[in-house]
Amino acid sequence: MTDIMVAESDTIPIQKIISVACRNYMAFDGLHTFNFDKGINTIVGGNSSGKTSLVRVISQALSGRTTSPWGGNWHPSYSTDECLIEMRFIADDKEHYLRRVMLGDLTTDLHLYVGEGDGRDFYRDGGVIEYFKKLKPITTIDGFETSRKDFYFWTSGTTVEVNPLFSKSKEHIALINQFLPMAKSRVRTLRIVGNDVMAEYRNGQLRHLSTLAGGDGKIIFVIAKIVNLMQDIENNTLSKVILIDEIDLGLDKAKVDGLYGVFEELANEYGCQFMITSRFVNGRLNPIRANKARIPRYYVDESNQNLRQMIKNYVNSRPSSLIFKSPPYSVKTTTKTKFKKGSFKWNP
Repeated sequence: MTDIMVAESDTIPIQKIISVACRNYMAFDGLHTFNFDKGINTIVGGNSSGKTSLVRVISQALSGRTTSPWGGNWHPSYSTDECLIEMRFIADDKEHYLRRVMLGDLTTDLHLYVGEGDGRDFYRDGGVIEYFKKLKPITTIDGFETSRKDFYFWTSGTTVEVNPLFSKSKEHIALINQFLPMAKSRVRTLRIVGNDVMAEYRNGQLRHLSTLAGGDGKIIFVIAKIVNLMQDIENNTLSKVILIDEIDLGLDKAKVDGLYGVFEELANEYGCQFMITSRFVNGRLNPIRANKARIPRYYVDESNQNLRQMIKNYVNSRPSSLIFKSPPYSVKTTTKTKFKKGSFKWNP
């Protein structure tokens, strides 16, 4: 199979992802299955637990490329063992079932069923790639911190000031102000003063956006970007699935809680499905745990088999879920997933 990019002739928006399963892919040893609800889905877990891996599993499943863009699937035996991704999703009011088998970076088998029952359509390999050209891509925001440069511009002069690109859009400011109170921010509203956007605090103080504290500025930035995205989805009939990774960097739990109120309202108003990664567990909407211990990637080195095996034995001997609290901490154990090698048997 050749490496084919998704064409821009997409016509069918993806309405909802029902479930995703993967075996031996990125951070996931063995078979893991994740079911998603409409509205908000929160992928929770600590560092290196698999949150980002799950986001990339979803992106890779729907990719029109037959080679992975991430330089290997991260599994210690990715060059010799097959890995598998399966997905069920709704598009054009029809259920789709997708199965992708990979060896290392290369997709070796690709199946797609569209519809249900005897009347469903079947596509394979190149036919699936062609079908993907009809699908409107889902939106992935990989870290709001890194995406600021796509949304802000810098003014000229020796003093560095920052103005958002929505500074001359009264309609956009009004939409942000509609959702800002739900975020429980110290900023009450945004006001356009001349060519600048000013933040009005609850005590009446006016401050330029470039002078806001990091948390307050990021809340406004996140709301502005998501509201802009919702308008784009609505106006251009885009796919209604949004993947957001690392939303809570630089925010405390209270500010993240406030943002979730905004996302919930947006999901209800626009009928969108959000997949959001978060290091906070308590109080999250539809939490999906991705906390499977794994061998750090820097230990995956064929030249040091003894060290690899020692660490793998240690990881497999530990509880598969650890929840650390302020000392003394408690440990929660769950059933381990057994690792099995071999080919995959599939009966659709």
